[in-house]
Amino acid sequence: MNQIKMLSMDSYDASQTYLPSILIVDDNPHNLQVLGKLLQENKYEIEFATNGEAALDWLNTRQFDIILLDINMPGMNGFEVCMKIRLKPDLMNVPVIFLSAESDRENILKGFELGAQDYITKPFDSRELLVRVKTHLTLKNNREKLEKLNRLLEEKVAERTEQLKAANEKLEATNLKLLDLDRAKADFLTLISHQIRTPLNGIIGPVELLKESADAHKITDLIEILDMSVKRLERFSLNALLITRLKTKQLEIAKDKFQISDLINEVLNERRDNYQSKNIKVAIKNVINDRLISGEMTLVKKCFENIFENAILFTPQGGTIEIAINTEGQYVICEIKDSGKGFEESVIDNLFELFKTADVNKDNSTGTGIPIAKMIMEAHGGKITVGNVPGSGASVRLLFQSN
Repeated sequence: MNQIKMLSMDSYDASQTYLPSILIVDDNPHNLQVLGKLLQENKYEIEFATNGEAALDWLNTRQFDIILLDINMPGMNGFEVCMKIRLKPDLMNVPVIFLSAESDRENILKGFELGAQDYITKPFDSRELLVRVKTHLTLKNNREKLEKLNRLLEEKVAERTEQLKAANEKLEATNLKLLDLDRAKADFLTLISHQIRTPLNGIIGPVELLKESADAHKITDLIEILDMSVKRLERFSLNALLITRLKTKQLEIAKDKFQISDLINEVLNERRDNYQSKNIKVAIKNVINDRLISGEMTLVKKCFENIFENAILFTPQGGTIEIAINTEGQYVICEIKDSGKGFEESVIDNLFELFKTADVNKDNSTGTGIPIAKMIMEAHGGKITVGNVPGSGASVRLLFQSN
C-alpha cells in the first residue's frame, strides 16, 4: 500500500491547476497498481481503498469526481457500498462505474438499479476505460455547470422578483398618495364651490331688489355690471362643482329614458330671449320621435345648453342656428351648426381641454363649456365631435347610445 501511495505522489503534476480526482475501490493490489498507473499517466489524481469501509471513510473526508468500484470484495461488497453512497445527498451525482469479472445481465441491471452510471468488465481494455471515464467526467461537469446556471437563474429571478415586488409596492404607495391627493382636490374644489355659492346667494337677492327699486334707473349700469358678475361667478361655481364630480367619478349617472327632442325644446324655450335679442333664427330639422336615449336628463340638458350657448355667442346678428336630429346605427345624433366664422384651426385640437378654448375673452368666459359637454357625453357612453362646415360656420355633433 505504501508503494502505491508513493506512486501517486511521484506522478502528481504540480503544474496543473486542477486534476480530476478518482477513487479506486478494489481489494486486489495488482488491480489498484495497474489502474492507478494508467489514470495518473492520463493526468488524473487518484486515491485508493481496498474495501468498502475504507472507501466510505475517504468519501466522508473529501469529494471525488468519479468512483471506480469493484463489486466482489470481502465484507461489504460493491453493491452495498454503492447503496450507501447514494444515501448521502452530497454524493448523489458522483458517477460510479462498477468493475467486475462478472458480466451476467442480472448483476449489470442490479448495479444500474442501485445508481451506478456504467459497468466495465475485467479484464478491461485501457482505452475503453479511459474513454468511459472521460465521458462520465464530461457529463458530470456539464451537469454541474447546468445546475450552477440554474442556481444563478433562480437567484436572478428571485432578485428580479424582489425588485418587481418593491417597485409594485412603491407604485401602490404612489397610487394611494395620488388617490388621497385626488380626494383632497375634490374635497377642496367642492368646498370652494360651496363657499363661493354661499355669499353669492346673499348677493343675488339684494341685486334683484335693487333692479326693482324706484331709484334703480340712476344706477342701472352699475346694477347690470354687478348682476352680470354675480351670474358669471355663480355659473363658474356650478361648473367647478360639476367638473369635480365628473373628473373624480363621484357622479352616479341616472338611467332615465327620454327623447332628446323634448329636452332641446325645453332649452330653446329657456334661451329664447338670448337668441332672439340677436335676431338669430333657430331651425330644427329631421326630428325623430321613436328613439329614446338613456341617462341623466339634467346632465344631458347641461351638455346641450353649453353647446347651444356657444353657438349663440359666435353666431352674428341675423344669423342662423340649425339643429338636426337623426340616427346612425346605434346612435341618436344631435348636430348643432351655426353661421359664425367657425372654430379657429390653430385651437381646434384644444377645444376639449379645460380653459383652452378660442376667443376666451369674447364673453369673459372661462372656456369650460365644450370640455364639460365632452365629460358629460363620456359619462353617458356617448361621443362628441367638432368641426367646421365650409361656408356655414361650426358644427358640433352629440352621439348618444339609443335604446
